[in-house]
Amino acid sequence: MMAGPTCEQCGARLENSLAVCPSCHALQPFDPSLSFFAVLGVAEDFCLDPKALRDRALNLQQALHPDRFAAAAGGLRRRSLEWSTRVNEALAVLGDPLRRGGYLFQERFGSVPPGEDQGTIRDPELLLRQMECRERLEEAVSGRDREMLDGLRAEVLAGERHLEAFLASAFAGPEENQAGIGRALLEWQYLRRLRTEIDRYEDQWDFA
Repeated sequence: MMAGPTCEQCGARLENSLAVCPSCHALQPFDPSLSFFAVLGVAEDFCLDPKALRDRALNLQQALHPDRFAAAAGGLRRRSLEWSTRVNEALAVLGDPLRRGGYLFQERFGSVPPGEDQGTIRDPELLLRQMECRERLEEAVSGRDREMLDGLRAEVLAGERHLEAFLASAFAGPEENQAGIGRALLEWQYLRRLRTEIDRYEDQWDFA
């Protein structure tokens, strides 16, 4: 069995944190090839506890804060900044279940998941649902119908929860369905954008 990474200063095994040694607290060399999961020291899984993830990132940021290395040599200051920046990036991605799903798709399948920037939706069923939602949004906005807008938001949120549950099951399954996971991520992108537009219109009405 291969040994895990060890501290460059004291040789202790680095388990939960690859940035700071748990024994001597020495800052380790920055490794840009580490995944976001490895940076935060969490399992490569879709189902992550949001609070535990935030707490983990906060503890790392406190240990890595550049102010702690203000009097250190330039190399250590640079390390702390590199690690701190990567921890922020990891939290931003893994803390958002949609972005986490897209990142995990890339890690598992070695390719970028389907996205809105890749052209026309080829799934006719998904395309029809999106067109129907878009028509309802336009109708609610043109009539300034808050009740209709609230109803649409509730449906969008329910759809997002359904997709999140599907992805949790699909990523954990014995046979990962790459096409199904990609389709779910694409649909979630559209629902997320639709919810953002709904919130924007309601904000405009509130301050009009």
